[in-house]
Amino acid sequence: MTLELPPTDRVVDVVIDTDVMNEVDDQFAIVWALLRPDRLNVVGLLACPWEATTEHYRKVDAAIDHQRIQDRLVRDIAVEDAIEMSVQELHRINAVVGTDVPVLKGAASFMTAPDVPVRSEGVDALIELAHADREGPLYVLGIGAATNLASAVLLDPTIAERVQVVWTSAHPSWWPRPEASYNLSGDLHASRVLFDSGVPLVYLPGYYVGEELRVGYLELEANVRGVGPVGDYLWDTFGSHWTTASTSPAFSKVIWDLINTAYVVEPGWLSSDLVDSPVLGEDLRWHHPAGRHQIREAYDLDRDAVFGDLYRVLAEHAAQVGAAQPGT
Repeated sequence: MTLELPPTDRVVDVVIDTDVMNEVDDQFAIVWALLRPDRLNVVGLLACPWEATTEHYRKVDAAIDHQRIQDRLVRDIAVEDAIEMSVQELHRINAVVGTDVPVLKGAASFMTAPDVPVRSEGVDALIELAHADREGPLYVLGIGAATNLASAVLLDPTIAERVQVVWTSAHPSWWPRPEASYNLSGDLHASRVLFDSGVPLVYLPGYYVGEELRVGYLELEANVRGVGPVGDYLWDTFGSHWTTASTSPAFSKVIWDLINTAYVVEPGWLSSDLVDSPVLGEDLRWHHPAGRHQIREAYDLDRDAVFGDLYRVLAEHAAQVGAAQPGT
């Protein structure tokens, strides 16, 4: 399978691999994908492992996002509980949006070695979906730790001919300092599989590409709050996670994972290049040995186009729901 950009003249099949309930960006990305059936056929919502414990955050450089880490430490959620929370939230999103996308439970633990996949019903389902008949690849949007994605590749390397993995995390491949982002550090074995296996990989760096998807309290209030049941769901989810700082006049929040949905909705909103796949060393720095396969890596995006389309489809869905109500 090649690394060509997603086609814009037909609907593409998508699986979203998510650590929803870890942060609010997953909900926004999933909802947007579900509200674009003209572009995306979401065939699976796959819960991936995550956790919010002191030990886990010791893997992550607190200097990158210190306030977020402090907020999350209060929660103290182990991975076994986190995966169940994600599954329940994915069912809730289906109910709010009015969809019935299969919810798949992925790995309930991280990989313990570079060649030891974590098998689960969700990973088996991902492999089966990859082999389904379709035109073009199955786009697997990775918006969490790469455990499910890497496990599927290790269990069935032939899916490399059937999928395109679109994963967000960390810094660009030219970044000279150690990597310490949440998705990448959550399962380092899985992260390395993505870059080393040769599976078609679209890498969307969170810093400082996804970070362009920053939004303020007032903008979200004006364009999300009260905009139908889906808008209210997103607004309530946002408020329940970020109430401490969100009323500050200078507050803004990055809705990181919208970058994955943006890539398949309209690839022209992202600027990307084909580059040699880097190696993530034991020092957590990117290394660049000769003879590596290529990946596609984003280096910029159109922030306003992304949010503009999200707000548009929220408003259209709210109008449709309102029109369908008796007496309206």
